[in-house]
Amino acid sequence: MKNSTVANAFAAAMRTSMCYFLVFAAFYFLINTLFYRVEGDPGFVPAVSLITLFMCVAFWAYNRQRASAVRLEITGHVVGFSFIGNALLDIFAGYQPIKLMYLVLLVPAFAVSGVRPRVVYTTSLASISGLLAAAYWLDPGQFLNCCWVSFTSLVIAVGLSRVTRSAMLRAVKAKIDSDLNRDQAMSLATYDTLTGLPNRRAFLKALDKHLSHDATFYLGLVDLDGFKPINDIYGHNAGDQVLIEVARRLSLACGEASTVARLGGDEFAVILPGLDEAGLRTLGDAICAALAEPYTLNNETAYLSASAGFTERSSGERNTSKLLERSDYALYEAKERSRGIAVLFDRGHEELIRSTKAVEQALRGIDRERELTLAFQPQYDLNKNCIVGFEALARWHSDKLGRVAPDVFIRAAERSGLITSLTPTLLEKALRVAVTWPDNIRICFNLSARDLLSPKSVDRILEVVGASGVAAHRIELEITETAMLTDFTQALRATTRLNSIGCRIALDDFGSGYTNFSYLNRIKVDTVKIDRSFVLALGRNTHAKKIIKSMIELASNLGMEHVVEGVETNEELSEVKSVGATMIQGFIFGKPMPAEDIAAYLSERTPQKCESLAPKRLQDLVSDMAG
Repeated sequence: MKNSTVANAFAAAMRTSMCYFLVFAAFYFLINTLFYRVEGDPGFVPAVSLITLFMCVAFWAYNRQRASAVRLEITGHVVGFSFIGNALLDIFAGYQPIKLMYLVLLVPAFAVSGVRPRVVYTTSLASISGLLAAAYWLDPGQFLNCCWVSFTSLVIAVGLSRVTRSAMLRAVKAKIDSDLNRDQAMSLATYDTLTGLPNRRAFLKALDKHLSHDATFYLGLVDLDGFKPINDIYGHNAGDQVLIEVARRLSLACGEASTVARLGGDEFAVILPGLDEAGLRTLGDAICAALAEPYTLNNETAYLSASAGFTERSSGERNTSKLLERSDYALYEAKERSRGIAVLFDRGHEELIRSTKAVEQALRGIDRERELTLAFQPQYDLNKNCIVGFEALARWHSDKLGRVAPDVFIRAAERSGLITSLTPTLLEKALRVAVTWPDNIRICFNLSARDLLSPKSVDRILEVVGASGVAAHRIELEITETAMLTDFTQALRATTRLNSIGCRIALDDFGSGYTNFSYLNRIKVDTVKIDRSFVLALGRNTHAKKIIKSMIELASNLGMEHVVEGVETNEELSEVKSVGATMIQGFIFGKPMPAEDIAAYLSERTPQKCESLAPKRLQDLVSDMAG
């Protein structure tokens, strides 16, 4: 298959060369027909020249239709012999010794334009034979010299043909390999490597395409219930088998007209056009029933269920974020009510989004100064061999609920809108800690989409930064693509204001969502944070390194820094270092730590002591890679 691909590509490249050759030849014979005359010739030379001109045009059109080695070979032979015939006619019509050079000059032309060696050798030998015959009959005294000239031209023809064909073949093969790698990289970036379904990026593009039309459809999110115990009991290979089977059942249940994607982990998404509400409810139940069927894992049988949340896209709706939020809330409701069911978002849910749920209620009555704390995870520069920053991570120990997982309370705060009141408090706490650090250590702080999309929230953030005593260039504010998808104009306005006082902007989870590169062109981003999912993929496929390398090179070409997130093992560190990663964040350099531990942590890792006081396994690895 690859040999055939190379042959076709080589024929396409040679077709271009041949067509250019024919164009120049046609121009030559046009001038020859109009102006060149041989004394004593009754008109045969211009007549044959005109015929050759038409022949060049005809073969140019013949080869323009499609690339074919056979067509090029026919062209090479016919046109080559016609050129030789023109030269011989001119020589015999009015002999002059200098005219013998015509036949010599044709040899290198045949060498570079012949698609196959036999075309080159046949036409070159014919030209040399014509040269020797003309010299023998018309100028015997020059015959021996012509023999040496012929030998030289043949050697040059063979060498030139070999070099030209070899160079073109190498170029063609390199282009094919490059195209193959690009296609594989695009496939990795667009499709889930495990299930073969479109990934989050591709799904969001498909959703945008559906939203560009006025037709109604249903957007659904499907989440597996009880998937984690399968991984724990049967192993991750069994979990992968389950996910593959879930993808198959979900695609079969939804039909060919639908779009089914894996968003990540055990979460799937579907776009269902052409259904009414009754049909959607029937399909939702069928999806849950299909995914609840037993899963055969080698000699074991596993059971799980699936919850689904759906929302209808009404005519004229264009807000991607709102549709996803509604589907997500419906999914949340399905899990809260009774796992393994499908829930359709209705207008009543709009009010329930800000209902008196336990987490949201506790958040409303929170003592922000006392209950909210921060943990700080270091960011390591492999080139400097030192800590260069810390990311502030929110923690909440509720008086009512106890310790609440960060993803739970942040999601609830964002859903309810309370996040904009929590952000200033958390940012103040983070900057109170950062002001005690050395000036070369930056603080990284996450902003939610709601923070960016509220001008008042941006005002408050600017006030907190101004009053902190921390130089603005040491503050890096991390944003996500959600804000840009929701309201790009306001997100641009907010980041511009933050940039104006010197704050750095980082794009978080780069590559895991719908990365529209026009955002990078319009918003001043200082750092891109490469998502942990790409690091996890390093051990499962050979193209994850190419994706990470491409993102690092993109950031470098745009004048941005990069941070690779979630590096936990020596093997992962070695892999990302080999593709140019310099800024790393992950457990291998330190887990999130309380503020009171940072001073001691930094005192042991000053630029002078950093290398000697690094953990031995890390120090050895960095030294090995530097060597």
